[in-house]
Amino acid sequence: MASQLERLYKKYASGHICSEEFNELRDMIEGISNECLWNVMLSNSGEDVYEPMASEMKEMIRARLWRRLLRTRLKSCMRYVAAAAVVVVLIAGSIALGINSRTVPSQEFTASIPAGSRTNLTLPDRSKVQLNSASELDFEWDTDGERTVRLNGEAYFDVAKDREHTFRVFVSDIEVEVHGTSFNVNAYDDNNITVSLVSGKVSLGGGGLKGRKYFMEPGEKAVYSRAEGSVRISKADMNIDTGWTRGDLVFKSKRLSEVIAMIECRYGVEIDVKCDSLTNDMLTGKFSNEDVDDVLASLSDMYKFRYRIKKNRITIY
Repeated sequence: MASQLERLYKKYASGHICSEEFNELRDMIEGISNECLWNVMLSNSGEDVYEPMASEMKEMIRARLWRRLLRTRLKSCMRYVAAAAVVVVLIAGSIALGINSRTVPSQEFTASIPAGSRTNLTLPDRSKVQLNSASELDFEWDTDGERTVRLNGEAYFDVAKDREHTFRVFVSDIEVEVHGTSFNVNAYDDNNITVSLVSGKVSLGGGGLKGRKYFMEPGEKAVYSRAEGSVRISKADMNIDTGWTRGDLVFKSKRLSEVIAMIECRYGVEIDVKCDSLTNDMLTGKFSNEDVDDVLASLSDMYKFRYRIKKNRITIY
């Protein structure tokens, strides 16, 4: 099967594939693993022997690849997640399956990242997304080129500029609207959603704000309170708000209980705190690309507690 798949893919990449062979290739893609498809694509990504094939067929196979690769939830280890992300980048770039946002067929997918993992995605419009631990991203691109994302968890967006087609991020009951912008959205808590704007301009609206719109400038942070239906805009600390994209775990004036929750999410562990007297202590600190044992060792030195690690379960006592 692998040799037949490689033969058909090679004919597709060169532009010499008939409709029957194309249908066979499309069906074979449905039945193979991401890793197998990645290997075939990688081994043939540099070939460019014949005239380019029709753009309509490119878009058909590209849509099929996106649905096949990214509708599947990314649940396994970081090596597998990274391989899937590389396939996305390869599809978007090195095999040169270029698309026009005004003619692209409707596409949608879901990427779901387990606790303890992070990944990078390149969307069909060339926007880049860093998806944080325990997060889920639903992406939809309709036939008019409108770009829509729904987020649960946290993500950093670097949105490709396209003045004709707005990029919208739906989080709980609010909407972030952009054209070409870099920003972070933290939606782990549906009742308090934070948007931190690095560059460009965004606006916040949606049903939760009852028709009101809030506009942000670079360097600002907007915190949406679902209970109050309001937004508070203030100066952002990007070292804190986007530190996770650089592998940092950063917290400022956080209760130890909140820091413990951040560690659980970051490393995909469960922590049982037996000494409740510590949980309300305030903490400020930063850990850079350290494993969970190093983080707990530092905290135990500070708070004089002991801990025990058993697989992904940790007890503090």
